[in-house]
Amino acid sequence: MLRKLRRLTDLSLTEHILFIQFIALSYGLRIALSSLSLPRFMSLLSSMRGHFLLDWIPVFHLRCETHRLLHLIDLATTVSHGSGRCLPRSLLTIWLLSRHHSSITLCLGISKNRGSLQGHAWVEQDGVVVGDTRSFTDHYTLVHRLPA
Repeated sequence: MLRKLRRLTDLSLTEHILFIQFIALSYGLRIALSSLSLPRFMSLLSSMRGHFLLDWIPVFHLRCETHRLLHLIDLATTVSHGSGRCLPRSLLTIWLLSRHHSSITLCLGISKNRGSLQGHAWVEQDGVVVGDTRSFTDHYTLVHRLPA
């Protein structure tokens, strides 16, 4: 955790602004998912894709490269959700990528590890894992795909 906090000091002003916005959006996702099912939320997210106002949220995201945005999303969801951050991280990633790419998919998988069942969420774009590594997601059995 200390290492991640040190990374915050290396962020530019624009990245700090984006980081704060991603934290707020992450908490907003928590509230939205407490009242909506995941398929309903994905449908709502998909229907909002072309709205001109939402293309500007988060503010200044067009000033950052995609890999930096993914890094900021990872940091923000670590702060706001701790170890159970894969779903909000994936949903924020979908939010950003679905504006420019049509074949974005939310993948949900499970794994049995030492007698306990674990779940994971990740994003695929044209079959390529985004924001995670294929070697990590291969540990999970895919149980559901939700197109964005």
